[in-house]
Amino acid sequence: MKKNCTIAGISPFLTIQQVAGAIGISVMVSLLSAKQNTYLSTVSNDMTEATASGSSFVLTIGLVLAIINLVLSLFIVDS
Repeated sequence: MKKNCTIAGISPFLTIQQVAGAIGISVMVSLLSAKQNTYLSTVSNDMTEATASGSSFVLTIGLVLAIINLVLSLFIVDS
């Protein structure tokens, strides 16, 4: 990309980044809620333990995604 077109290239990227972040947060909260409800209906009726179970599940997914991103970033080629 030419230097005078940098702003035109950055703007769509930043917009997509914001939208993807919002979608990612909503998906993670949905997964937390689903895991919490599953825990409440099958294991125990304790909301604190259910929230801890859902949080642990979502944090594990986040860690896996972060590791995947780290590995993929090693293959970025500067052109």
